[in-house]
Amino acid sequence: MLFAPLLSLSLLATGTLARSWHPEKSEYGRLPTLREQEAIELKWIEKRFALIPQILEKYGFDAYIVTQREYAEDTIFRALVPYVSTFSARRRTLYLFHTSPLTPSPLHLIDNTPALFDTLNATLALINPKKIAINVDRGIAFSDGLHTGEGELLKEMLGDGWVSKLASEKMIGVEVVATRVGGEEQLGIYKRMQENVWAMIEEGFSNKIITPNVTSTLDLQWWFRERMETMNATTWFHPSVSLFRPSLQTNPGQPFPSPDDGAVNVIQEGDMLHVDIGVFQMGMATDTQHLAYVLKSNETSPPAGLQLGLAKANRLQDIVRSTMKPGKTGDEILAESRATMAKEGLKGLIYSHPIGDYGHSAGTPIGMTNLQKSVPISGQLPMLPHTWYSIELSAESFVPEWNLTQNFFQEEDVYWCEKTQGWEWVWGRQEKFHLIEPKKLQAQGSADAESHATEAVAAPFSPKLLVQGSGSRVGRWW
Repeated sequence: MLFAPLLSLSLLATGTLARSWHPEKSEYGRLPTLREQEAIELKWIEKRFALIPQILEKYGFDAYIVTQREYAEDTIFRALVPYVSTFSARRRTLYLFHTSPLTPSPLHLIDNTPALFDTLNATLALINPKKIAINVDRGIAFSDGLHTGEGELLKEMLGDGWVSKLASEKMIGVEVVATRVGGEEQLGIYKRMQENVWAMIEEGFSNKIITPNVTSTLDLQWWFRERMETMNATTWFHPSVSLFRPSLQTNPGQPFPSPDDGAVNVIQEGDMLHVDIGVFQMGMATDTQHLAYVLKSNETSPPAGLQLGLAKANRLQDIVRSTMKPGKTGDEILAESRATMAKEGLKGLIYSHPIGDYGHSAGTPIGMTNLQKSVPISGQLPMLPHTWYSIELSAESFVPEWNLTQNFFQEEDVYWCEKTQGWEWVWGRQEKFHLIEPKKLQAQGSADAESHATEAVAAPFSPKLLVQGSGSRVGRWW
């Protein structure tokens, strides 16, 4: 149901707020071994190679040249190789994708001599393309991967007549990177990755890792980073952990949370915690933001004002997700979402983005923190199906218990579902706070408390971490 224009705490108490499925408990689970990952990724790449000629035909091109040198790769290079075993281009690495039936697509060349261009020219003479795409674009990074020097050399080495056929089309690079080609297999692995992220957040935001008045947000940031390493995972950004406490907030209406940036904030009872975390495995990125609350000794649940703020963020998620339709531009989705927000009396910011081969991946964004009316250039791109998005946003809500207006930050990943013709949560969405129980530290027990905190921060280095904890099933990570 829709929120009434004036949203009140009574709605929370009566359960009137719309709810959506979310898992009560997430479990760590096994992903394929590194060797298995390469075999799987190679299958996905083969499907992507087969898709590219269709993309070229869609935009009126016959051929597509992607060329780069080692450590000066084109932006789409990551989409063309297995992430688990290929870390950079070799020598000069050139791909020629085309629509001709006369020879297989792509032509894939690795060389550091002029012979590479001789082969390229001979193939172009065979397929005789009328229009050749290259990745040059002033506004879209995924369509602007051809380095300047490489582009100049390419034009010098192409045979007579081919340079005049070179042209750019930003949507080619965008679609090559954005389109998910691995079907249910790829989605299944992505769901497992997302469940592992949830399990990591549930573990990190618990008394197993946090000791109030001892553990700091900086401790927790590094715990999350080290925990990833035990799962054969890396990340595309360093995790951030922020805390919100009325006495610390000089700018409670800030548009996004500010991590410690090296400062040490010790977590206390009554704090609201925020984590922004993403893992990267098998050429796929996740992006998740959750909230936690440290209970006071006289509390069994977070203050109602905080719970209402999270519920408002959930409602904003519903608004954005229901407005996202393939073919609409990101700016159109942003405008429609904000119109619904205004109608329902909700305040907040929308800054959702595509996710996939990159964390902030190819496709149209839906707002940015500082751009709530239109995102230049990329905001005018059409939304594509067969891709994934991060629904990232914040809702503004007054918290009576804190006597201030607070922003509530949420982010969850969604995928396009052919069956429902809509965007579905990859694993779920947070609808209630992660809770940390209060723990009073007595003066005589301070040494034990320090030992406990050290153990919590160092936990990722212990093999015990892989076999213990709340009955969760923990799989083999290597």
